[in-house]
Amino acid sequence: NKFRVIVEPLPQAVVKAIKDGTIPSGHRIKDKKALAKQLEELGLSKDESKSVVEIHKDTILLDMTKGIQYLNETMELFIQGFHEAIDKGPRANEQVMGLKVMLTDATLHEDAIHRGPAQSIPASRNAIYGAMVSTGVTLLEPMHRVELNIPTDVVGNVIQELQHRRAVIENIDQQGDMSTVTGKAPVAEMFGFASAIRSACAGKVLWSTSFAGFEPLPRELMEKTTTEIRTRKGLKPEAPTAMYYAD
Repeated sequence: NKFRVIVEPLPQAVVKAIKDGTIPSGHRIKDKKALAKQLEELGLSKDESKSVVEIHKDTILLDMTKGIQYLNETMELFIQGFHEAIDKGPRANEQVMGLKVMLTDATLHEDAIHRGPAQSIPASRNAIYGAMVSTGVTLLEPMHRVELNIPTDVVGNVIQELQHRRAVIENIDQQGDMSTVTGKAPVAEMFGFASAIRSACAGKVLWSTSFAGFEPLPRELMEKTTTEIRTRKGLKPEAPTAMYYAD
């Protein structure tokens, strides 16, 4: 059994609509016409919008094939493989976010006994993994938005501390002797921040954080972070290449 798969990023408008519940996720699509209309309005092509099989988390599976023998009876198994691939991606066994997975072709064994779960689920999962790796897998890291109210004369110290943690300074608002500094920083870089920022401000600071979504990990940190995650999970340190998933 062989599956041909293409993966591409979903338009951000579609991802947002899934996350806020405007587009419901799940296997049982109640009104395919209404869903197709929504997706087309949000940026998918007409053909893509009509081809949705499953929305799992914030990733969409599309069946773009025509007239593939035995595919109807194998589709449930393909969907299981799709779930496995999305729940644990190929680079670090972490959830995959914001993709459209397009099944474009398939060759299935004529004997039903060779199209069962033991054959079809790994084949579909590995086809999706191979497409992801070939396209280029990017790790995402969670971000915090940080807001600090501080004396103006320590703004330089605060900015230095934030930038040391890979933060991006978004705004500095000065009101006399006090200033408000707003920025975004990776959650992983915020350990020990409380004591460090109090030290930088001589204790004169009020600050808060809030979740600010996910952003791509800088490329220069990709391999090191991948190795750390895989080692922690008991996996081989090196992430598989596209050749690993080739037929």
